[in-house]
Amino acid sequence: MSGIGHNNPPPESVGPYAIYRHEKLKSMRDIGLSARHMTREADTPNADPARAGLNRVLVGGADPVADVSALIPEPGSRDAQGKLCRRSNSVLVIEVFIGTSPEWWDTATEAQQQDWIETSHQWLVAEYGEANIAHLRLHRDEKTPHLTGFIVPLDDKGHLNARRWIGGEDRCSQQQTDYAKAVEHLGLQRGIQGSAATHEKVRRHYGQIAQSPQPLEIEQPGHITLRPEKWAEQQAKSLNKQNAPVVARAKTAATDQTLRKRAEAQATKDRGRAERAEKRAEEALTRQKALAGRMRALPLPDVLDALGFEQDARERVRWRADGFNITLAEGEKAGKWFDHLAEHGRGGAIDLVQHVMGTDFKGALAWLSDRFGGEATTADLTAQLRRQAVAQVKAAQAEREPFTPPPAAEEHWPHVARYLVNQRGLPARYVAQLHETGEVYADARRNAVFLCKDPETNTITGAELKGTVPRPDGSRFSGMAPGSRKDSGGFIIGRWSRAATVYLVESALDAISLLRLRQIAGDTNIAVMSTAGTKRDLPPFLTRLREAVRRVCGYDNDAQGEKASQKLIGWERERPSGKDWNDDLRALAGDGAKEANPAASAAPEDDNTPRP
Repeated sequence: MSGIGHNNPPPESVGPYAIYRHEKLKSMRDIGLSARHMTREADTPNADPARAGLNRVLVGGADPVADVSALIPEPGSRDAQGKLCRRSNSVLVIEVFIGTSPEWWDTATEAQQQDWIETSHQWLVAEYGEANIAHLRLHRDEKTPHLTGFIVPLDDKGHLNARRWIGGEDRCSQQQTDYAKAVEHLGLQRGIQGSAATHEKVRRHYGQIAQSPQPLEIEQPGHITLRPEKWAEQQAKSLNKQNAPVVARAKTAATDQTLRKRAEAQATKDRGRAERAEKRAEEALTRQKALAGRMRALPLPDVLDALGFEQDARERVRWRADGFNITLAEGEKAGKWFDHLAEHGRGGAIDLVQHVMGTDFKGALAWLSDRFGGEATTADLTAQLRRQAVAQVKAAQAEREPFTPPPAAEEHWPHVARYLVNQRGLPARYVAQLHETGEVYADARRNAVFLCKDPETNTITGAELKGTVPRPDGSRFSGMAPGSRKDSGGFIIGRWSRAATVYLVESALDAISLLRLRQIAGDTNIAVMSTAGTKRDLPPFLTRLREAVRRVCGYDNDAQGEKASQKLIGWERERPSGKDWNDDLRALAGDGAKEANPAASAAPEDDNTPRP
């Protein structure tokens, strides 16, 4: 981490030192890159993977970016007086680093270490305000443990105002002093400001060895009673002191000669390395320029649809997903895109996938080739680059999984579980079992995550997301996790391999609801799959169902559901009484019909437990 606010100790201090520094982050992209190092999703050479379990989150959830997003004002938002809360050049996050010099950890007791963690945390609270600390994490997988965190600099008016806390170098210096005082009871000190003391020390040393040799003085014995051995000891000490400059000069000359030879040899090596590195950099730059126009042949609407985005019904160039609001350019600028929430835009499908999925070039290639095929991902490259691009696609496919589920945030599961049971009427037993098997969990945004799979290979192909926190207009987010392959799998409940009847519905909530309704009716041998309303072909494994399996389309009871059901040749059609099956389940529970239906208690439950 670079930037103002460093408290690096000078070499003449005795230490150990208290270290505090910070950096300003002005874009969501920078925050995302920093968060990947913080969560170890990005390669961290100094970190020991075997010690990753020692790291822990002190403030926030598993996703630092989500913690920050929850606090940052939306672009264009204003306060009661009409003033912007977030300017285009606002500092979004103050990234902080708190640590000590390594030798302190070598001798500190466990109690002292815990004291340092708690004291440092409380100092941040006192300095920035508890509400502004979006995320704070302890790293113990590196040689010297330390704290890293994200501070959203909101003032009392709700404005992003980093200057309020870190305006000017004098303020930064004062922060370093204040932090050192907070932990000085642990034997830590602030580094001495400036480097004048170091320069004075060097001048004294070389001034001393540059002096001309002086005649050595030996004191003659002055009294007959002086013990000879005592006199000899005193004179030896005196001679050593007088001869110190000469000895120092001799040692320095020899050392300087050795260092000079080493420096010359090292310089020769460095020149060779620099020339080779410069050649590699030129070659890489040539390749990068040649690949600048990649992916123009892939239509961006198709890519966004495959990523799980929803197209705005009125503004067709606008596409939305949880945490993203992307506009596609038209006309001469076609192929360009811009994310209004992240205030970031570029062009082409690879850049778009990298931005949405938070992956790198190879990861984006792997996903695109998996979704659209290797030939499509190279369709817009010139002929001389096509062979190189195909090789990159194959390497990317071999190295990267095409889809990574959203990380789980276990601290939000109680909230999500209450929503599913209390507001959506799902059986608590089903919800608990699905969570236990990992089929359903909570993410950092408090979305309910329903994993989608290919039942033949048990491969995770995507995830349905259902928001549990209302938006300002009262609605809740519904969609797919970025990177989901909607036509390769689905959320499946019931026993797929043993089912006599397979139902297709439009959402995971409907799938769980319909399974419960069929169980109440006494039907014990079914499986239900959510297609998440895919507009594309159904997953291929549905074409390989056993001939004896009854196929039923249970799409929503509306115009869109009717239109989609007509594409399913050979599938029976059953409609919910309400708009969807979750409406029917909640209505049944409200009417008390569940208890009145004798089949509800007579139906065995073993064959309809929520298993894929």
